Amino acid sequence: MPATTFTASYDRVTAIVSAIVCLAPVLIGLLTHNTVATALLIALILLTYLWSPRSYSVSAESITVNRLVGGRRIPLTQVRELRRATPEDLSGRIRLWASGGLFGYFGLFRTAKLGASRWYITNRRNIVILSTVAGTTLFSPDDVDAFLAAVHPWAAFASSVPSLASPAAIPSRPALRWFAVAAVAGVIGAMAALVALAITYSPGPPDYTLTPNSLAIHDRFYPVTLFADSIDTSDVRVVDLDANPAWRPVVRTNGFANSHYRSGWFRVLNGETVRLYQAGSRRLVLLPSKGTEPTVLLEVNSPEAFVAELRHAWSAQATVRARRALSPCSTSGASEISTTAITNLSKFRRTNGMSPNA
Repeated sequence: MPATTFTASYDRVTAIVSAIVCLAPVLIGLLTHNTVATALLIALILLTYLWSPRSYSVSAESITVNRLVGGRRIPLTQVRELRRATPEDLSGRIRLWASGGLFGYFGLFRTAKLGASRWYITNRRNIVILSTVAGTTLFSPDDVDAFLAAVHPWAAFASSVPSLASPAAIPSRPALRWFAVAAVAGVIGAMAALVALAITYSPGPPDYTLTPNSLAIHDRFYPVTLFADSIDTSDVRVVDLDANPAWRPVVRTNGFANSHYRSGWFRVLNGETVRLYQAGSRRLVLLPSKGTEPTVLLEVNSPEAFVAELRHAWSAQATVRARRALSPCSTSGASEISTTAITNLSKFRRTNGMSPNA
């Protein structure tokens, strides 16, 4: 006989909680521009949705909880109880390891009357309790009466077995309970700490190392080393983003950003993609590239002093390189000039009847 499928709709609380949580990554992304925190939150929401109950299928041997990933099958053997839930069944509930409203209520719960139980619920007004020797399971089909009518003929009741409805029949497992609570609290705490760190991260202007040949920017996320021959030293200058809005960052293409610090690749108002290292100041040092490498906008504590220091270091080194490059040429040129002068002088002396060695 083919299985009968029953839909499972969300109640109002589930719909509201799910909508708010799904909007959270958008808000965090807009407020913090933190790709890592946003991606982790989206992954957590997606995993919860994949494991949430979508519907139930009743067959001759079992009830199957249909999920997008990993459907759960509950055998209809040695059934002790099958009925609609009452408010007393859910009183004093404790969530041990479960979702408490995001796409439903599913996972491991404990109540004062039922004890430990598995929930696959999306609507708390339509709960059905199935108690077997293996344990207690809760469902929430949209049509409760039809669901009970479909399950009842196939349920193999074991009337001689004590009911699981009594909490005394279920041994208490405080160690497991506190482990589950601690694990849930740890995951939530880690996520909260990560989001808080992303929002409050404020390292200030990045450290740098300036040498006669290079400039190393020591950023935690996007460090880079710029070589002197790749930067147009003569055009290095301080830009004020208010006075020069063309260099104002408008879009983060690959980087970190919150209200205190930004680093990585950003597109500026003039359409160019630059490397940006900004800790809140509107006055940045512009390091234009000579080739295909991106221009760099760098915040330092004293922009004018930094520009003067960089120009002095790199200009002096450029002068040394130029002298070294020109030195062999100068010697060769001098030899050629001397040889030409001697030859011409010899020709002049022969022409005038003089001895060439005179």
